[in-house]
Amino acid sequence: MNLFPPLGRDVNTRGQHCGHSPADTPDTDCKNPATWHIMWTTDGDAGLACDQHITEARRFVFLDSHPVGPDCVMPGTHWDFDAKRCVVPGEPSVEAAAVEQPATA
Repeated sequence: MNLFPPLGRDVNTRGQHCGHSPADTPDTDCKNPATWHIMWTTDGDAGLACDQHITEARRFVFLDSHPVGPDCVMPGTHWDFDAKRCVVPGEPSVEAAAVEQPATA
């Protein structure tokens, strides 16, 4: 078994849909919403998976994964390995914003 996933082409994941595409086409074969963001390589190759296809993705070696959030696959975001999420540089973290601006009734 090959431990590394077959990478090499970009798949259309606009709208944060699952990137499962074994047919080797630019479009995804799975139309489910993505629930997982996967960092495949140190070069920044990343992908999206639904709950069904994250199970298949876990057969391969990858650097990290986290639940899909609002900043995933947005231009300019960075992968925060410690917090297990994508972040926009210079923006306060969700946790910090919640402490600084408590909700009011």
